[in-house]
Amino acid sequence: MNKPDDFSIPRMEKQTFPNGMDFYHRKTDAEGLLKLDLILPAGIQYQKRPLLARLTNALLKEGSRGMTSAQIAERFDYYGAFILLGCGLENAYVNLYTPKKFFSFTLKLLNELLRYPSFPQKELDISLEKNLQRHLIELQKVQVLAGLEINKCLFGPEHPYAKQLQEEDFDSFDSSLLKEFHRNHYSAHKCIALLSGEVNEEDYKLVEQVLGTEPWGAAGCTPTKEAPIRPLKPQKVLVEKAGSLQTALHFSIPLKIDKHHNDFKKLKFVNTLLGGYFGSRLMSSLREEKGYTYGISSNINVHRKSSHLDIRCQTDVKYAEAVAQGVYDEIKKLREQEVSGQEMNLVRNHLNGEFARLMDGPFSLSDLYMHTCSLGLDVSYYEEQMEIFQQIQAREVMELAQRYLVPDEFYEVWAGGNNQAAETLIQ
Repeated sequence: MNKPDDFSIPRMEKQTFPNGMDFYHRKTDAEGLLKLDLILPAGIQYQKRPLLARLTNALLKEGSRGMTSAQIAERFDYYGAFILLGCGLENAYVNLYTPKKFFSFTLKLLNELLRYPSFPQKELDISLEKNLQRHLIELQKVQVLAGLEINKCLFGPEHPYAKQLQEEDFDSFDSSLLKEFHRNHYSAHKCIALLSGEVNEEDYKLVEQVLGTEPWGAAGCTPTKEAPIRPLKPQKVLVEKAGSLQTALHFSIPLKIDKHHNDFKKLKFVNTLLGGYFGSRLMSSLREEKGYTYGISSNINVHRKSSHLDIRCQTDVKYAEAVAQGVYDEIKKLREQEVSGQEMNLVRNHLNGEFARLMDGPFSLSDLYMHTCSLGLDVSYYEEQMEIFQQIQAREVMELAQRYLVPDEFYEVWAGGNNQAAETLIQ
């Protein structure tokens, strides 16, 4: 068994720039390369209408005050750099990968997109049409339908995390909405920046000069009030899709403890044992032994204000009832029987290996910091969690399952073809 000392995480140095931006940096083994990550509180929960947050993020590189989208793409290609954009439930992300020797040029280009996007109406209309077509295709997938329904249960039907897109949401979208959202949520004093790779003091100063000196964005705007979470009562729901040969099954249960609670750190061990890796209980039983599904998994989804354990799979309609029963059977075993020492060590070794893979690579540290900063955590959280994994006992695993995996408190959603079992569920 590895010692807890093996799980120490290197620390990135932190400073705060004159305009209020928090800046983390550390030299890592990436010869000739740099990665700059930006985290902004501009996710879906802050939007006043559907699609606004994601469209604002996606269209940052579709034009600026001095360049068209084609010119922007050409310049990034010329320098051998590229930019990734992403928008989640709580945050928006901008990631720049660049050769170190061209950093002064690519950083200024990034600054142009970040601070002065033009959001051309033509590009917005094209993006809306593409998003509509993608949305209609996604609605044909049973796993998507199940996910939409489970979010309604977990957060409440009117919460931004759960509100389902309608075709009319893609209409009458003026670029002024994107400009307003950008002005209010893309600002220096709310931004976190992380620089990794072959960095030196000159690079730190360059980031401060370009992004960290002058204020940008609406520094004085009133923070958007977060939507309240109003979960439904535990229930079973059927989402019927005529003609489907497959059924997607989702089982979710809210975890009614804060992520800083000691039990929360231990629950990752329980989740891994249940369905968090290929050798898990659910995979071994429902895939390997019975052949009901190609894959089944469980995950703990963590947000700033809530968390839940989620089990999901897809199966032939005729096996749906057997799969559902199999899921509850495995939960019952965890609640009633102590795990063998051999299986405890197997899960422990998997988690140790997962941690090693997490820290492997020149930009892995910045990825880990992005995750912890997004959730308001410190990286020491994971060091403490790994130490817990080395010490946790089988009796604790059973007690945790009894405390937090209560069958009657699960939401259960079936989406897909109809059968006799499904007809008994609530529509």
